[in-house]
Amino acid sequence: VNYYEDKKHSLILELNSETDFVARDNNFISLASSIAEKLLKNDPSQVQEDITNEISSVISKLGEKIQLRRFKKIAKNNFVYGYSHNNKISSIVEIKNNNDVLAKDICMQIVASNPLSLDEASLDSEVLKNEKEIYKKELEKLDKKEDIKRNILDGKIKKFINENTLLNQPFVKDPSSSLSKIIKDNEVISFVRYEVGEGIEKKTEDFAQEV
Repeated sequence: VNYYEDKKHSLILELNSETDFVARDNNFISLASSIAEKLLKNDPSQVQEDITNEISSVISKLGEKIQLRRFKKIAKNNFVYGYSHNNKISSIVEIKNNNDVLAKDICMQIVASNPLSLDEASLDSEVLKNEKEIYKKELEKLDKKEDIKRNILDGKIKKFINENTLLNQPFVKDPSSSLSKIIKDNEVISFVRYEVGEGIEKKTEDFAQEV
């Protein structure tokens, strides 16, 4: 995964190969940059065929399946900043007012802490519901009064929200503070975080079975 930009847009993309060996190859790295350039300069639907052909050409050279898994293109209507950590995790943040230092700190926070949403209001209700069900089952085993269990449940949910929403997470540079306090008069409009292979089920090889 990596972050790219031109004067008008920012882009984050994930390009997959089958092995680390190919992922480190210059042809693969150049392919990612070339795809990013096409996506930045054009409407993605207009360059789909070009990108497919370019990927096929590199596949024939490297002899391994390569796939453009996903990308996100953001217009620079506000201040947009991107950060990539060893091409394994990348993030983009869009904030209201120009601030390089703050934007970089937020991007590093996103990479390190993997927030599920910006704040409590934008947190997926299904995710919250599932967490509540898990905590309820845990509390059923406790021999305590219902009002105490309810307080414990509320505390656990609050902690989950604080740990998984960007504005409420402990700030990576100063865990005694939250990002909402660091931002002050600025505002986070949106953010994106890509981690290589997240959500892809890895194929497990059973060598003993093969033998």
